[in-house]
Amino acid sequence: MKAKLLACSIALALVALTGCSSSQNAVNRSLGKAEATQAFAVENNIDASVTSNASSKLESAKALKNDGKEEEAEALAEQSELDLRLAIAKSENEVAKNEDQKLEEALRADEERKVLYQSILNKETQK
Repeated sequence: MKAKLLACSIALALVALTGCSSSQNAVNRSLGKAEATQAFAVENNIDASVTSNASSKLESAKALKNDGKEEEAEALAEQSELDLRLAIAKSENEVAKNEDQKLEEALRADEERKVLYQSILNKETQK
């Protein structure tokens, strides 16, 4: 009976330790992803207000982790990363829109030149 109790106690302790280490790993992973995304955002001059806000959330997540509040820290780190990813996506969308606009303007200019050259060609062939 004591052997079963001891075995169960050891099993529960291992489960608890595994659970703690996996939550610790999850927090560290979330913090690492958020820090990498933040570095990318800063390097690419993404919206400063978003990066500043995300940086504050990331620092708060680190403080929560140090206080032993892993779940809250993980959630805040993930929120920080998602905010940054959204800002990056918006920035990329804006760049794509600007490039598209430039291409449309170039295409219109090509069409206008085509019409001009066609009218010149028509005048020359009518002579």
